[in-house]
Amino acid sequence: MSRSGIPLEFAHLINEKSIPWDSIIKASKKRAKKTPFEAFTDTAISFASKETMKDDPKPMIIALGVEACLDRGRMEEAVFLSADSMDPNVLGLRAMALFAISDIEGLRETLSTMESEVNEKSPPSDQVRLSTIKVLLAAAERDTSVIMCVMEFDNLLEMHPEQVEEPLTETMFTLYVVGSLLREVGEAKRAERIADTLGEMAKSKGHRMYLAIVENLRGNINLFTGDYTIAEKHYQNYLKMSEELSNKLGMAMALNNLGTLKLSSLMLEEALEHLEKANALMDMDAAKISSLANLGQLCTTLGQFDQAEDYLKEAIKLERRISRGVVEVFAWYTILLSKIDRQSEAAEYLERTRKMVEGSEKPIQRGVYLVARAAHESSLNKHEKAASTLEELLKLAKDNNLFEMLIEAELELARTHLTIYRTSHNSEELSKAAYHLDDLIQIAKDQGLLHLTAEALLLRSDILLIGGQESEARSDLDRANGIATSVEDPRLLDEVKHRKARAAEPANVPRVLNEVAFEKSMGRVSGFKPVRNLQEIPMPSIHMLLVLDRRSGLTEYVHYFDQNLEMDSTMVSGFISAISSFTGEFMGGTGLLRSINHEGSTIMLEHTKPRIVAMIVENETFDIRYLLHGFAEKFNEVFPTAKEGDGIAPDDYKGAEKIVKDFFLDERLASNNP
Repeated sequence: MSRSGIPLEFAHLINEKSIPWDSIIKASKKRAKKTPFEAFTDTAISFASKETMKDDPKPMIIALGVEACLDRGRMEEAVFLSADSMDPNVLGLRAMALFAISDIEGLRETLSTMESEVNEKSPPSDQVRLSTIKVLLAAAERDTSVIMCVMEFDNLLEMHPEQVEEPLTETMFTLYVVGSLLREVGEAKRAERIADTLGEMAKSKGHRMYLAIVENLRGNINLFTGDYTIAEKHYQNYLKMSEELSNKLGMAMALNNLGTLKLSSLMLEEALEHLEKANALMDMDAAKISSLANLGQLCTTLGQFDQAEDYLKEAIKLERRISRGVVEVFAWYTILLSKIDRQSEAAEYLERTRKMVEGSEKPIQRGVYLVARAAHESSLNKHEKAASTLEELLKLAKDNNLFEMLIEAELELARTHLTIYRTSHNSEELSKAAYHLDDLIQIAKDQGLLHLTAEALLLRSDILLIGGQESEARSDLDRANGIATSVEDPRLLDEVKHRKARAAEPANVPRVLNEVAFEKSMGRVSGFKPVRNLQEIPMPSIHMLLVLDRRSGLTEYVHYFDQNLEMDSTMVSGFISAISSFTGEFMGGTGLLRSINHEGSTIMLEHTKPRIVAMIVENETFDIRYLLHGFAEKFNEVFPTAKEGDGIAPDDYKGAEKIVKDFFLDERLASNNP
């Protein structure tokens, strides 16, 4: 508190004669059971509320109340208090609250009102306020115009340096939003500079709420860069500072971020504890729906079906009341109902989900619907259909960089093919399950996600073991054990120990999948939520592409990406045929060799029914594996296999160069493979 009894956060309003400071301070002192800051802000909000009822309200009293609401995280009250104002001071603050509750239509209306009140002759502060609303609206809409809006905002600050030395509340909030946007698009260094600037501003003004959200921004930046321990410290600071300000929204955001952090490390029980606490503090309807949906998803994953249904029913009730278009609520209720054998109800909610997604331009919504559809199809024992739906999801996720959906697709494809194997006993289905877990391991490795890598290795070891590949299973368990030791995760170490004991059983003991343990591990991995976007991995240099007839082992097609490294394709094809034949005989249906590493190069193999497609690359990544798989499918589609005894003629493969170009010679690869 300052000497006058006014918190430093409101010092910029002290000279406003229309505000009855003496009366506000006197009234706040009567709230003896509250902290000084809580008492003052509650009183300011109360005075502003009474002011709105007057025929000729004083805008600065309303501005004081709205700003107090913002500092306390009471966004919906801020919107209510500012509803009828035409004053730029109030409108700028109103936009902040509307942004926080994701009310895009409200932001549009506020911008329109502000544009009617502010022009080039208006004070610089009002011009900055107008600019901040443009930034907030573009950011909320995820519009590309946000770049131009930010540039305009920066130019105004350069023209009026006093707006940096004595920043408006709106200026500081907009900087926070810009920093968050930079972090989301991978500009961590620039986001850090914004955080430093905002931190200095907040410190100079003694503004504790902004000092708190700087901690949140720094935590988000550290998540992006993989510094999870430091990120957790920033979130704990944010939580503590929000508690001191009695800011329930800040507390809920901090707890939610801590929960998401735990989900990224697959510590689901700890995550649930944080998310439940966050939900209890959440009083904004829009945020509440998302919070309840996340809790419903996590409880479903952990097998806590009754609790999951309670959360999802509450979320559905809210969604029906305010219609915010949160597809996840209905999708996850579909999944839950499918899991607990209430298929007719699941079908109803799946149809509701489909209608919500129909016409949506958001790939993530389409992805959520596909997850729900596949779950429902599986519950009806339509496993081949579910696999087709999940392949569609995989393509959508890869094409649109949807990290969480990518993990979900690979995981559920493995589960689905394993389910088909249980009834068909077709080893090819077991091989497909292992294939998708291979991909999951590669993704986790590429992205530096140790916990996810270890869990995927455990799952693959289970499949390898029932396929009779004890040595390979033990190798996966050794890798998982090394990761569990490095991250000091007792639960992971215990999981490895149990599986190692099973792998050590005599060879004559039937290898039957421990379905309870496997489903538990599957569920844990499906609870993974990424804390950052999928990071682009540099594409490796590609040397050679080779297509072999699987029956004869003869080369059908070869393409050299690097003319300086041309080699005898017959020698390469002979080696690949021999090693593939050996591993197939020795390792069985699940033993299809996918890569061979040797002296700084990797031979990647894609096995299809008619052909083996091989590629020699610098190193393997999921991106190059995904492209190779797509190329193999397209090649088989365009070029039917030769009949036995017909021989192979190069002219039969005219047009293959275009397929190579389409998959491997786009602009991303051109820089590495001129």
